[in-house]
Parts: sequence; structure tokens; C-alpha cells
Amino acid sequence: MQAKIAKHAGFCAGVRRAVKIAEGTVNEWERWYSLGPLVHNHAVINYFTEKGISSIERLDEITAEDCGVIIRAHGTTPDIVHQAEVQGLKIKDATCHLVKRVHEIVASLRGEAYEIVVFGDANHPEVQGIVGWSDNTAIVVASPAEACEIKPVNKLGIISQTTKDEKDFFEVVNALLHKSKEIRVFNTICSATKLRQQAARELCREVDLMLVVGDQMSSNTATLKRECATTGVPSYQIQDASELESEWFKGISTVGITAGASTPDWIIKEVLDRMTEYEENQDTNQENEDTNQENQGNEELFAKMEAEMAEYKTPSRGDVIKGTVIQVLDDEVMVDVGGKSEGIIPLREMSLQDVDSAKELVNVGDEIEVLVLKWDDDGTILLSKKKVDSKKVLDELEKDYNNDNVLEGTVTGSVKGGLLVDVGITAFLPASHVDDGYVKNLDDFVGQTLKFKIIEFNRNKRRGSQIVVSRRELVVEEKERLKKEFWETIEEGQTRTGKVKRIVDYGAFIDLGGFEGLLHVSEIDHKRVEHPADVLTEGQELDVFILGLDREKSRVSLSRKKLLKSPWEIALEKYHEGDIIDGTVVRIAPFGAFVEIDPGVDGLVHISQLANHRVEKPEDVVSVKDEIKVKVISIDPEGKRIGLSLKEALNDAEQEEVEEYLESQDDNTDY
Repeated sequence: MQAKIAKHAGFCAGVRRAVKIAEGTVNEWERWYSLGPLVHNHAVINYFTEKGISSIERLDEITAEDCGVIIRAHGTTPDIVHQAEVQGLKIKDATCHLVKRVHEIVASLRGEAYEIVVFGDANHPEVQGIVGWSDNTAIVVASPAEACEIKPVNKLGIISQTTKDEKDFFEVVNALLHKSKEIRVFNTICSATKLRQQAARELCREVDLMLVVGDQMSSNTATLKRECATTGVPSYQIQDASELESEWFKGISTVGITAGASTPDWIIKEVLDRMTEYEENQDTNQENEDTNQENQGNEELFAKMEAEMAEYKTPSRGDVIKGTVIQVLDDEVMVDVGGKSEGIIPLREMSLQDVDSAKELVNVGDEIEVLVLKWDDDGTILLSKKKVDSKKVLDELEKDYNNDNVLEGTVTGSVKGGLLVDVGITAFLPASHVDDGYVKNLDDFVGQTLKFKIIEFNRNKRRGSQIVVSRRELVVEEKERLKKEFWETIEEGQTRTGKVKRIVDYGAFIDLGGFEGLLHVSEIDHKRVEHPADVLTEGQELDVFILGLDREKSRVSLSRKKLLKSPWEIALEKYHEGDIIDGTVVRIAPFGAFVEIDPGVDGLVHISQLANHRVEKPEDVVSVKDEIKVKVISIDPEGKRIGLSLKEALNDAEQEEVEEYLESQDDNTDY
């Protein structure tokens, strides 16, 4: 007969912590009491009774002075804690940290005016403690049927006893969904409980019989027994080895063993030992060619069990150890770090980056490296993943620093004197090292991913940044490379795209990607530009024409005007002979008047075209700044000349008036 033990069985972290706290009181001179059974296991209770720690049900049973009370792993109500303080009792709180979290959730929900439903056993001490944190207003339900009887409310909060089955919990939640328009659900079932149930179900597929070891008072053990039974495998719950019955094992080749969270390891060992005796008795009465092989397997299993239950070497502060994630909450992660020990990683110690929830970082089952921050006297191990990650990042950055490597980082914010850069950890970029010159607005760099070199590295620095980076040298090197490339490829007559770098009174300097050229104000546009800023803005991208090169003096003359259509080109496309257009008299000559029809485009109204009568002087008809209508009578593209006529424009206007009058007369004729 072969025995197999579930991967997760026996004491959970909360129970182990409570036992350790109780053991710590044994040698103290005060008399200590446990408020209710420390855990739901008679063997553990008897063990502590022999050590002098009595279990009481009410605080008023303590009448002597210099006494203390241990709050058991199941927790208690705030009223009882207050009563103990008033009574002058010393208090050691062994409440499981997961149960404490449930207390905090309940108190928060109560403060926000939620009606609270607890899925669990109303007579269980954990549930009674939870109800106390709701000012005794919470409703306890044990099944979906009981949940359906609850009256609708405005706001509903739903939680669970930590040792319940998750599937049953969600059936209760489903039954409550129509009871309120606003519902908050908190899955407060302990991961250790879920892991034990999952491991037990998996083991049931490999065995002919299951033994569930745990006290009859234990809720999670009862749930384990039910989970095993539902798989169809014969399952028995026993408190210890004395309850084993030999007839259970007749015809059985493989036995599975699991244990509740309050079952100590020595009881599991006793069960294994007793099963070996049964196997030896069976071997004397029957022949089995596989007996020797099975005996060897059981011996190995027993040896493994002994090793796992041996004194575990407690990791010290500063040790880096591997662990497996067994529970992920928004604000903390529980990690199995071996030796049947679990530790807690607060959210602040999970990542080098700011995150809202630990669920963004890890999942149950992930193997991670953590650093032991401290091991509290109460057995809680405080861990940090961030410090391990930080060390790894610093190790890599130290290599980059020693090898003068270039690395990438993202600018995350600006501070006094510089910028913050994410290079795996936060580094400091001094303002003087942001560029190769003065930077007017550092905020322009926030969000950009750039390249840097480390110029200062000190992993032991306690104030200020451990890492100081610079991009000034890289910027200079890049500009030199681009400058060399620029002069190797630039030629007069090319068109290049550039960016306005600086604007001055006489023009603008254009960054051509490695070199700056001058766009003189006279080359900005065909029309007169009073100041370059009237047309251009810093940072603007534009195409420019390479007007001239002076390689000896490293000067480049640019033109924007060359790439724009001239006013005459636009006018030739826009106007045609016979068009009546508006214009402004800009100059008068003896032979006629010049009229501006577009900025930079003038046409001539010859003196003969000013009026229908003989004109002695043009100023007798028009004056400078007069706005007049003229008719286009000739266009000379090659000579860039346009002939205009005021006379014909007036004649056309009069003719149009006559035609309109005649049409109106026809409309008024009475036939």
C-alpha cells in the first residue's frame, strides 16, 4: 500500500503564528489565558494546557492580577478587546492577519452605511468576531437559500468566513445580486484554504482512499472532507491516528492524506506511522510481488515528511530567498517561502514603480525572489520584492557605469535643478547635462525616452540620487556626427526640411539636422516682411532652398521665398482679360496710375483708360489710396505686366445698369 500526502496540508501561517505567540508566553512570569481554544484542535489545546496556558470563554473568569490574555487566530470583537484593556489585562493578539483584514473591511463598509452579509457559520468564533466589527449589525447566512430570504437594501457589502469553500461563496453572492443596486463583494477566503482544497481534489484523482486529518471542531477540515467526498473517492475524517480502522484499507493500493489548517505536523506523522504498521500486518497475511517496491516508496515518503517537518532554518533579516505567491490582494501579497512559512509583501515593497494594485504585478503560483526585512516576534515575516529588484538593477547599472555604456531611460518628471529619469530605478539628470546648452523649459523633456551615460554611481548613498546621468556628451557627439554627415551631402540648389531654432531681427536660424543655416528676412517671402516673427515661430518645421554655401566659413544661406509662388505667378493664375476687379491706387505717373490688385502685384491704368473724355493729368481723375474697380484689358506674362482700364470698368457698369433698367421696364409692362 502506497501513501501520498497532499502538496498543501497542515498548519497554515495564521495558526502557526498563533502557536508561536502562545509558546512565547510559556516562560513569562505572568499567567496567560487563551480566550477560547487557541485553534480548533484538541491536541494543540492539550499541549498548551500542559504548558500552563488555560482556555477560557469569558474574560471575567480571570480574577488574579498580573495576567494576560491571548486573542486566538480566529480573532474577536472590539468590545472584548476594550474589556480586556479596562480589566488591566496584558494582551497578545494572535489574530490571523487575513482575519484582521476582514475586520478592517467590515468596519469600513459599516462606516459607509453598507448593510453587511457574512457567508459562514454563525456559531464559529471567527464569524462572531467579524460580526462584532460591524457593531453587531451584520447578517450571517450559511447557504444561498438563507441569502434569498434577506430583504432588499440600498447598499450591500458581502464577505466570507476565511475557511469557506469559494464555489459556495459565489453561489451565495449570486443569490444576493438582486437584493441591492449597489453591491460590493470581497472574496475574503484564505488562499491557504483554497490551496488545500485544490491540492486535495487533485490528489483524489491519484488514490483509492482519502484520509482527512483534523479536529471535528475545525471548519476548514470539514470543508476538506466534503471536497474529497464529492470526487467519489471514499473519504474519512480523523482527529488522530487512534481513529484509523484497519478494514478501511482492505483492497486499497494507494491512500491519500490531507490535513486541515489547524492540524499540527506531528499528528500527520503519527497517521503515517500507524498506516505503516497496518501495511506490515497485511503483508504477513498475503503475498504481493509489489510489496517491496511499495514499502520503499512509503519509506521515502516518510523520510521526506521527516525532512519537511524538521527544524526549519529561519531566514534572517537581509536574506534573499525564493518563494511562491499563494495569495494576491490589492495592497499585499502572501508568499510561501518554504519550511511551511509564509511572508507578507506590502504593496509599497512590491515594485520600483508606483502601482495601484499588486494584482498588476504577480499572479498566484509565480515564483519570485524576496528579501527578508524583518521577522516579527509574533511570527510574521515582512518581505520586499522591490529591494531584490533594486539590487539587480543596480548591479546592471554598475556594469554600465564601469564600462561607460550608453543606456536608455524615460524622463518621468522635473524637480529643482534637473529631471528625474527612469533607468530601472529613478536617476537624476542635472539641468546642465540635459543638452549641450541652456534649456529654457525642462518640462518639454518629460515623457521623452532618451539616451544617457552614468556620470555618478553610489549604491550606498542614503540622501539624494544613487545614480546621476548625463546626455550632454552624447548630444555633442551626435551633433558632430550629423554635422559631418551634413557637409558631406549638402549642395546648393537642394531643398531640405528644417526646424526654426532661433528668430532674430534679421532672419531665422534653421536646424537642418546637424547644422544651422540662416534664412535672411529678405528670403522669407516675396512680399515685404517687417519682422521674421510675423511669419515664423520657434520649433516650426518648413522646407527651405539651399541658396548658398561657404564651406570655409561653415555658412549656409537659405531661402523660403524660392520655394513659394511669386505674387505674379499667383496673379497670372487668378486673373484673366475681361475680369472686373478691385484695386488700390498706389502711385501716379504722368502717363497713368499704378493700381495694386494683390500684395506685390501692380497693374497700369494708362491715362487714356482713365475716363471717356480727354484727361490732361491722371490726378484729375484718381488719387493715391483710392479704391477703384478696373477691368483687365491685357496680360503680359513674360514682361510681368497687366493693363487695366478704369474707363471700360465704368462703361461696363453703366451698361449693366441700363440692361437692368430695361429688364425692370419689361417686367412692369401691362399687356
